[in-house]
Amino acid sequence: MTFDQRKVEQQGYTLDAVRQTVQKSFAAHGLRCVQDGPVLTCTDCGGADDFANLWAVIMALLRTEWFPAMASSCVWQDDNGDREDLLAQVGKLQGRR
Repeated sequence: MTFDQRKVEQQGYTLDAVRQTVQKSFAAHGLRCVQDGPVLTCTDCGGADDFANLWAVIMALLRTEWFPAMASSCVWQDDNGDREDLLAQVGKLQGRR
């Protein structure tokens, strides 16, 4: 995940505050979310429910108004290296087409 600094600041927030909010969302489910430069990367911790929890957090974030408005990218990459742009799905998740 990456965030658009201009959009974040227009909403009256800082990039650090937005990243911390996202990281706390994953941490609340026992998942790791680390920052590497401008990118937040979230991954499982080897628990039985990690996959379900990871998707629960991602879906919850995508359904908010603030996350898609401030995110520049949100990409799912599986173990095979296949990638999917999750921001492209926001309209479907929020009931818009």
